[in-house]
Amino acid sequence: MNWFQHDAGSTQDAKIKKLLIRHGAVGYAVYFHCLELIIGNVCEHNITFELEHDSEIIADNLKIGGTGEKSGREIVEDIMRTIVDLGLFTNENGHIFCYKLLKRINMSMTSNKGLREAISRAKEENHDVIMTHHDSVMIPTYLPTNQPTLPTNKEKTPDKPAKPQKHKHGEYKHVLLTSDEYLRLCEEWGEPELLRMIKELDEGIEVKGYKYKNHNLALRKWKTNEKNRSGGYSKPLPVHNRETMLDLD
Repeated sequence: MNWFQHDAGSTQDAKIKKLLIRHGAVGYAVYFHCLELIIGNVCEHNITFELEHDSEIIADNLKIGGTGEKSGREIVEDIMRTIVDLGLFTNENGHIFCYKLLKRINMSMTSNKGLREAISRAKEENHDVIMTHHDSVMIPTYLPTNQPTLPTNKEKTPDKPAKPQKHKHGEYKHVLLTSDEYLRLCEEWGEPELLRMIKELDEGIEVKGYKYKNHNLALRKWKTNEKNRSGGYSKPLPVHNRETMLDLD
């Protein structure tokens, strides 16, 4: 990938502030340069978010010169230790990862179908982690693997295939969508707009107790109603009418 989202208020983040206090602008430069190096290696076959460059390369890229006490490489190593200690990166057996970058990428950043699907799968499998505040440490729950899926002992009825698994979305986890539904909506609306609509529906269910059997269709109905009104998004239909319209499964 060639780019990722960067918050304009990054310097107000508590962990970034600590990094600046301890290492100044050089620490800030090293952190975001590492993010650039990691995201530059992301492709449909590599969603590991591992930093593959060592401290010597990073010091040379940023032209970090040594001092009377430390070399440029040692300065970078000190900064990397702080970054890991603050929880901005994760150190696993000497390998550095930044799993929270998964929150910074979306399908609109690439036209590659394989990469879009890989991003969608990764987001679905890590949804509860990546939807937390960006100051939280992400847990490495997703790593690509070539291992085959082990068969289960439970036999499935051939004429009754299992329904696709639905994943929880939104702050209150009320909105349920399958991976395919999420991906299709992203392709139609763009991920930022989809996340906005999920937020509206999720909060409506939380505050008003609205009930839907098909949240994919509910989101589409809310979107259609919003377009047909001049003043913001439309309020949902009364429960008894809405269930009649949306219970199409």
